[in-house]
Amino acid sequence: MGFEAAPVPITLRFEPGHKYHGAEAKLQGMAIGEYMQATGMDGSDGEDNAKTIARFFKSLISWNLTYNGEPLPPTSEAMEKADKSLILALNNAYVQALMGVHDADPLPDSSTSGENSPAPAIPMAPLSESQAS
Repeated sequence: MGFEAAPVPITLRFEPGHKYHGAEAKLQGMAIGEYMQATGMDGSDGEDNAKTIARFFKSLISWNLTYNGEPLPPTSEAMEKADKSLILALNNAYVQALMGVHDADPLPDSSTSGENSPAPAIPMAPLSESQAS
């Protein structure tokens, strides 16, 4: 039995105190080939801002946004009504999540700071003149 390699969905949330705390969005993850093309790691120029926003809209699965008290569906028509700054913040969070760890996705409280190495520390001292050359 193999391990499923399809891109995993990403859920975005903002930290308490953030301007957009409470807004959530779920987006499709990205395959490595798409990532390399989007970032230019494949030798291309990568994506500009317009393509990045278009990818965000294409990848959007769901969100909890409302407009005038009514749920705002994750459709292209509905997205045009949403606040520009909010959409840009969600897009930036999506890009951060694709690149590593999103600011609003810290390590869990159960995560330890690690353990000390059982090996003794290697003493560090400046090199003498004869060793530096």
